[in-house]
Amino acid sequence: MPQRYFCTTALPYVNASPHLGFVLELVQTDAYARFLRLKGHKVYYLTGADENSLKNVLTAKEKGLPVQEFVNQNAERFRHLKEAFHLSYDDFIRTTEERHKKGVLKLWQKIFDQGDIYKKNYEGLYCIGCEAFYKENELINGFCPEHKNTKPIVVKEENYFFKLSRYQKEIEQIIANDKIKIVPEFRKNEILNFIKQGLEDFSISRSQERAGNWGIRVRNDENQIIYVWFDALTNYISALGYGENSSLFTQWWEEGEVIHFIGKGISRFHAIYWPAMLLSAGLPLPQTIFIHGYLTITGEKISKSQGAIIDPFELVKTYDPEVIRYFLLREFSPFEDGDFSFNRLNERYTSDLSLGLGNLISRIMSLGDNYHRAINLASNSLAVENFEGQTLMSHLQNKLQNYDQAFYEFRFNDAVASLWELVSLLDKYITFTKPWVKIEQAETVLANLVLILVEIIYHLQPIMPEISRRVLEDLQLGAVVDRTYDKQTIFLKKISPLFPRRDK
Repeated sequence: MPQRYFCTTALPYVNASPHLGFVLELVQTDAYARFLRLKGHKVYYLTGADENSLKNVLTAKEKGLPVQEFVNQNAERFRHLKEAFHLSYDDFIRTTEERHKKGVLKLWQKIFDQGDIYKKNYEGLYCIGCEAFYKENELINGFCPEHKNTKPIVVKEENYFFKLSRYQKEIEQIIANDKIKIVPEFRKNEILNFIKQGLEDFSISRSQERAGNWGIRVRNDENQIIYVWFDALTNYISALGYGENSSLFTQWWEEGEVIHFIGKGISRFHAIYWPAMLLSAGLPLPQTIFIHGYLTITGEKISKSQGAIIDPFELVKTYDPEVIRYFLLREFSPFEDGDFSFNRLNERYTSDLSLGLGNLISRIMSLGDNYHRAINLASNSLAVENFEGQTLMSHLQNKLQNYDQAFYEFRFNDAVASLWELVSLLDKYITFTKPWVKIEQAETVLANLVLILVEIIYHLQPIMPEISRRVLEDLQLGAVVDRTYDKQTIFLKKISPLFPRRDK
C-alpha cells in the first residue's frame, strides 16, 4: 500500500555560493525520493536556505551589502541547483519567510508554555562557523573539530536556555530502540555515547547585539534573537505550514514517514536537540535520520569557510549533470567520507558510462537496426532462456531485489552496482548468443536484451532521470510507468552515443 514520505535535506548557510559537498546531499535525497515515487509512494521533498546565521551577517558586512540583499543573492544560487542537477524537490524554504517566522514563534511558545525555557547568564566557547558552543575537551588542540583553522571565541551573556537535560532518558530510549532510526548503525552508537555522557541545557537565543540585529526576535523580549539552530531546525515543520495550522503539516508530518538527510557534522542537533524540542512541544518525531559522510579534497572537508570548494555550476559546464549525479551516487560509500578526484570521475565516466552502459545501448540498437525487422517483446522468454546457470528472469529478479534493498537501506552505491551487474550480464549474453551469426535466434535474443535493458533504464530513473527518459523515448516505450511494454512490437534504430569518449 502506498505510503507518504517526507524527505528533507539540512538547510545550508548562505554565506557563500553552494559547493559540491551540499550537492551530494541534494542528489542523495533526490535519488531516494525518486526511488520511493517509482515504488508508487507519495513523496514531499524539501530543501531550502538557512539565512538567519551570524556568519551571513559578518560576510555581508565584509562585502559591504545589506544582509537581506546578500542572502537574497546567495539563496537564489542554491535555488538554481534544482535545474543544474535535475532535482525534483517540492518546496524550497527560506528562513526569512513569514511562514517560517510564524512556525518558529509558535514552537517557541509551545515549549515555553511547557516550562522548558528559562533565562540565565552563560559563558562558553563559541564557533561562528558551526554556530555552536563547544566544551574544552571537544576541541582539537584548541581548534574547532569541524573548522580546523578556527579557534572558538569566549562568549559571555544572558540568554534563554532549553531544558535538554529533562529529556535525556527519553531521548536515549528513543534512539536505542530505533523509535528514531539512525542510519548507519555506528552513527547511532556515537549519538548514544554522547547522550550517556550527560545532556546539558543549551542556549536557544543570542543578544540582539551579538546577532547583528538579524534574525527572529524572541516574543516579549526585543533584546534577544532566537538561536539559529532552534530557528533552522523548525524549517521542517514551518515549511508545511505548522505556524498556520496547514493541512500539509497533518498530511506529511503527522501522517507521513519523516526522513532527514544530513551530514555527520550536525548529527547532534538533529538526533538529540530536535527530538527533545518536538517532545517538549508534544509533536510527532521523525522516523529516520540518515547521516552521510563528507566529500573531501585530498582528505580535507569540502567547505566554504575552509576555502576548499568545487563550484558545482562550473562543474556542470564540463560534465553533464547526469554524469555528476551518477558519480556521486556510485563512487562513494554513503556512510563514510569520500575524496573527490577528477581522475576518478573520468575513469568512472569511461568505464561505467562510455564503455559500459552507453556501449551496451549502442550495441543493442545497432543489432536491432541491422536486423531490419520488428521485434516482438515477450517477457515469458526471460523465464525460459538459461544463461550462466540461471534463467534470465532469475538474474533480473535477483539484481532488482538487491537494488530495492540497497535503496531502502540508503546504500546508493550498491543499488547502482546492482544495475551495472545487469549491464555486464547483457554484454556477456550478446557475446555468447552472437545474434549477428545465428539469425534464426536474433528476434528472441533482441527481445530479451530489450526487456532487460528497459528494466535497467527504468530503475536508473532515480539516479539519471534525464538520460533514462531519453533512452526510453529512443526505445519508443515512453516512461514505462505501468510496465505494460510486454508484447509490444518495436523497431530498433541506431542512435548517437549517449556518453561520447572524452579526451584525456
